[in-house]
Amino acid sequence: MVTRMREKGQVTIPMSIRKALHLSKDSILSVAKVGDGIFIAPGPSKFETFANKFAKEADKKGITLDELLQDLRKIRKEKS
Repeated sequence: MVTRMREKGQVTIPMSIRKALHLSKDSILSVAKVGDGIFIAPGPSKFETFANKFAKEADKKGITLDELLQDLRKIRKEKS
């Protein structure tokens, strides 16, 4: 399906999709950039909520993104 973006970034979701997902006028949608595309899902993003909580805890404990990435590389190397 193809749709067009309007002046204020508004996009019409086709009726068949709205009906299938039980979406109505005031439905909450999560929107995320994925690669070169856009992901839209019904409801608030559980991932975003979790990621924000994780980021706050890491910040409280002084854990940096670089440290997390180093640990991830180390674990991946150990697993392979």
